[in-house]
Amino acid sequence: MKISNLKIIFLLMASLPFFYISCDEEETPTEEIPDQLFRPVNFTAGINGNSISFTWVPIANASYLLEISRDSFLFEQDLQVFPIDGAVDYTIENLWSQERYSARIKSVSKKPEIKDSEFKQITFKTGIENIFYTIPTANIGKNNILLTWDATKSVSHILLPNGTTIQLTDNEKQTGQKDITGLTPKTSYTFKIYYGEMLRGTISATTLAN
Repeated sequence: MKISNLKIIFLLMASLPFFYISCDEEETPTEEIPDQLFRPVNFTAGINGNSISFTWVPIANASYLLEISRDSFLFEQDLQVFPIDGAVDYTIENLWSQERYSARIKSVSKKPEIKDSEFKQITFKTGIENIFYTIPTANIGKNNILLTWDATKSVSHILLPNGTTIQLTDNEKQTGQKDITGLTPKTSYTFKIYYGEMLRGTISATTLAN
């Protein structure tokens, strides 16, 4: 009986090393390396008039591709594409005022064995741009109003309340001013300045009385 028990104990002790080896092999984790980058998270657009500032959370070993278009998730009209590297923010200026835009961004892999991410997309509406400067009293007469604006902005013409279009000369564009004459005394006027079809500013003033 004692001999039988000793045999059992011996066999159990002999099997322990194999048991430990088996457990060690099963507990060793296998590290999985993703084959595609994650999309940039917290992709947001900060609106300041017709200027948009984008921000996002960085992705390791990636640059970025940012696209923006003047439509709703179509990415066709006025499509602009911006490759970005080494930054997690980007500002785009001179967009159309009060227009619907869409933007999307993806992570571009710097490692050939890892694929680019899918796009992350958002939509937004721009604010109001106004490049006109406030009209001082000295610029207002009985029959004229001198308009001034930011000369660094591209412009083409001014629209009067009666529908008349005044094409701006090169000198007026460079100096950023236009004297509107032939107006009626003590009358309120609203002027709009454009660059092609893009509205860039609106301002109102009332001429002096006789």
